[in-house]
Amino acid sequence: MRGPETSMDSITDTITGLPDARVLTVMLDRKVALARRTLKPVSVVFFEIDDYESFAPYLREHATRVTSRVITNTLRESDTVCGMGGGVLVALLDDTSESGAVWAANRIRQASAEAPSRDVVSLSAGVACYPSHAMDGEDLMEAARSACVNALSHGPGRIQVSEGTDSV
Repeated sequence: MRGPETSMDSITDTITGLPDARVLTVMLDRKVALARRTLKPVSVVFFEIDDYESFAPYLREHATRVTSRVITNTLRESDTVCGMGGGVLVALLDDTSESGAVWAANRIRQASAEAPSRDVVSLSAGVACYPSHAMDGEDLMEAARSACVNALSHGPGRIQVSEGTDSV
């Protein structure tokens, strides 16, 4: 018997309808395990809407919805996009190297600049790739998040690649 805590709403971001952080954690661990088995890369792109906290609440929701549509419409169907709340969206890119992930992030940034909300919304992104930057899902996500924080520190609309891992 399923209780309310296991309803469909509990695994989706309420604004975008995309899978949420709990789904992301499971998907990322599975994608890294598959990448390890097949010896193929997997990349994480951590997107953050620039100056999100300065938006009025109704603009935050609109910006998040528009950005989620831009990302899902720009990426391949096989890629996974999750809504993390707070103006953050994360894309998991199967069989994608660091350079491919940067290319995809740049395409999304350009598509966002051409969207109807372009005067309001810009995106920054952090990119991390297995096995170059981390060897497990949790570290890969942290590397992408840290790269995004670094991108944001250099101004809006930036893409930053993780600096890698200290131990391999």
